[in-house]
Amino acid sequence: MDAPRSLYVHIPYCQRKCPYCAFNSYSGRGDDEVQAYVDALLLELASVEPGRDLETVYIGGGTPTALPPAQLKRVLGAIRNLGKPREWTMEANPGSVLPGHLEVLGAAGVNRVSMGVQSMRPEGLKQMGRSHTAADVEDTVAALRDHGVSNVNLDLIYGQPGQGIGEFMDDVERVLSLNPDHLSLYALQFEEGTPFTRARDAGRMDEASEELVMGQFRAASERLARAGFRLYEISNFARPGRESLHNVNYWRNLPYFGVGAGAWACVGGYRMFNEEDPVAYTRRMNTDGEARVSSERLGNFETYVETLAAGLRTAEGVDLEVLKTRTGLDARALHGDHLESMRDAGFAKEEGGRLTLTMQGMWLLDSIMEPFTHQRSMNART
Repeated sequence: MDAPRSLYVHIPYCQRKCPYCAFNSYSGRGDDEVQAYVDALLLELASVEPGRDLETVYIGGGTPTALPPAQLKRVLGAIRNLGKPREWTMEANPGSVLPGHLEVLGAAGVNRVSMGVQSMRPEGLKQMGRSHTAADVEDTVAALRDHGVSNVNLDLIYGQPGQGIGEFMDDVERVLSLNPDHLSLYALQFEEGTPFTRARDAGRMDEASEELVMGQFRAASERLARAGFRLYEISNFARPGRESLHNVNYWRNLPYFGVGAGAWACVGGYRMFNEEDPVAYTRRMNTDGEARVSSERLGNFETYVETLAAGLRTAEGVDLEVLKTRTGLDARALHGDHLESMRDAGFAKEEGGRLTLTMQGMWLLDSIMEPFTHQRSMNART
């Protein structure tokens, strides 16, 4: 089996933690901890053996630009030792990208930046706990372009409490005016343990209705289509040729390296997970030379289900013959009745052996996937 050609690197630090965020991220940590974490991260990066040049690199978090430029330079330098990826993405927050960061990422060859904008309205930014302004977004996009970043993604969140379709479409229009290459639109999720979820459960915050959320998404999808963007995954829109190659790798359920606190990896038929806490991660790397806390062998059926679950989120869907060759499992034989009922209900279509979901089907993905998780349906065809 070929070594992965994609690498994810996790930077778990933020300037402050947003009230809706459940990612593995931490704020208020000292310089000594951050430097020790980078030292440990470099140890793990040194263990990566891609075999061939890496195709994609994604540095996420957290907020990678929460690192001082000198520490970020060390991380990027270690990655460059593994080869020059075709697509090199780094996450950033508007207003957090200092001149030193721009110089470092320009010199390293980072060619794609993904920024968490979330809203362009002052009231939306305040509610979401963001520290930047709309002007920061505009200035940061311009600075990235000036330093050779050829592919800029901007994230927005819809379904915010009190946000109507008009307010969200104002956000969409304002980010479109910045001429981004890619847009990610995420419905607000009330994740367990977050301040937003506690506020909702205590009756201090209202959760948007499903009808409103779907209305916001439909309005944005139509506007972005007119602007030349293609919906290629349920949350992601790109201009032609600007799709995220790294995320496409995930959605095709292909192997990838993952380093850093809380990073997942899928290598050699195993899915592995690192220690989440950055201090514990650093300690394990220094004492044991590795930080894996779990490892799971992926069998053919697990690969079958996960390839379907990931691929059906996308416009390209899943090639059922390729899936059969990869796993030895035939979806038509195992789940033929379910496939037929999906098509009859208008949730899916199959053309040229490729199974794709309609927009209505994508919204119902969890329930659509449930029958696929049973290895033998009651009425499976032979």
